[in-house]
Amino acid sequence: MTGTLWSLALALAIFIAVHMVPVVPGLRAALINAWGNRVYRALFSILSLADLVWIVFAHMDAPYVVLWDAPDWSRLIPLAAMPLVMILLATMPTEGIKKVTRHPLLWAIILWATAHILPNGDAASLMLFAVFALYALIDQPLADARTRREEPESWVKISAESSALPFLAALQGRARPSLKEIGYPRIALALVLYVVILFAHEHVIGLSPMPL
Repeated sequence: MTGTLWSLALALAIFIAVHMVPVVPGLRAALINAWGNRVYRALFSILSLADLVWIVFAHMDAPYVVLWDAPDWSRLIPLAAMPLVMILLATMPTEGIKKVTRHPLLWAIILWATAHILPNGDAASLMLFAVFALYALIDQPLADARTRREEPESWVKISAESSALPFLAALQGRARPSLKEIGYPRIALALVLYVVILFAHEHVIGLSPMPL
């Protein structure tokens, strides 16, 4: 089921469809009522993982259709963005990062995806990164609406002390993020993982992330 751009497009469409289930009003609750919470979570996890594997192989096997010649300097963009991506991922569980943005995972996806668009000038890569970035943007207001609808008391506290847009709550004086609260060990771990990924990138992905 790989080897064409249509296969990649279908895999990405399924990814969006599966990940919209939790935020569509009433749909998640109906599935949980029909199957039970444990079965719902298991099926969601299995479908998500299987589709991610499909996306990876579909992208690898897709025909290389050049859309633009990426300049060498464009490789500096992911080099600069990925440390922030790793920090967002490593500090997701902390309350400190929620004072920066209440959607650290989605912003990590946005940074990762948009940083890789210009350096990859082929159609398959544009499809991959653009869809992930679009999903992460769309899912933020939908996730907020779900919390507001299903957990109104929690939403009052969350919305008062955080913002979807990074640092907006801090600029408005509603939050005071600090590196200490975010966690120095987690930040250090994120930077170590960044270095590991930097050196492993060429061996795993097949492309060097370095500009030269």
